[in-house]
Amino acid sequence: MRFKIVLWVLGFLMERASKKNPRFQKKLEGMDLTLEVSSEDGTAFHYIVKDQRVLSYPGRASAPTFLSRVHEPTMAIKFKNSKTGFKTFTSKDKQFAMMSGIQNKNISIEGNPLYLGWFQGLANLI
Repeated sequence: MRFKIVLWVLGFLMERASKKNPRFQKKLEGMDLTLEVSSEDGTAFHYIVKDQRVLSYPGRASAPTFLSRVHEPTMAIKFKNSKTGFKTFTSKDKQFAMMSGIQNKNISIEGNPLYLGWFQGLANLI
């Protein structure tokens, strides 16, 4: 449940920053992609970046809970479980936590891994 709240807050903050923060908007220039963050135990959110805006939706991009159309994510971050996802997103050094999780096979990346650094840069701006 805590991981789901973190993903919802992340989506809310990114949506707000895409409307009000010029530095955040600059980072979104030319991007048209879908990012999915999920855990193997079922928690999932996806974020659609299009036209310098971010929209967030609950559920997987390929099977959204509501409002969003079905599509495949450009990049997906999958955690072993919700606890690992929560610890990663709330740790003091998020980049180190993400990289060590990938090394330990607790986190897997599907799609273009270059978007991971871009996504972390976005998260640092909010």
